[in-house]
Amino acid sequence: MSPVIEKTNNLIEQLITSQILVGLDIGYKTIGIATSDRSLTIATPLNTVSRKGTKKDLHKIKEFLNDYNIGGFILGLPLSLDGNENEQTNKIRKFSIELKSFFSVPFEFWDERYSSDIIFKELRKSDFSSSKIKKKLDQQSAAYILQGYLDRYRNTL
Repeated sequence: MSPVIEKTNNLIEQLITSQILVGLDIGYKTIGIATSDRSLTIATPLNTVSRKGTKKDLHKIKEFLNDYNIGGFILGLPLSLDGNENEQTNKIRKFSIELKSFFSVPFEFWDERYSSDIIFKELRKSDFSSSKIKKKLDQQSAAYILQGYLDRYRNTL
């Protein structure tokens, strides 16, 4: 984990029974959404939201998550390759304030460097077409981000 990403408490330790975590990969045009299972072991891609403005985006995310007992969000934080923050990092930080206010649940940032590249290469290996990759990339990246968080903190409990 990068030193730029502040760590307060392990979000998993704060969850109550049956709550899940939601991973978000927030991009310029889309937001990938993934959910954990109740045992907080496996992240599963859920859907992708086309960006229409923060308030509309939050309402659309809520539609997809209506049937879930959300305990918190893991947000991919796009750092520069050298680990420094950049313009997109600042946009994600601003989005996180709106997200927390809208959902009233805690969140944590997770270093998302290389997540989309790794997922893209894995999907190409599986012979997915470019159009299918484009359709699934963001939600798969959200699952990759969330899975990284789950793996890191589940092993420390």
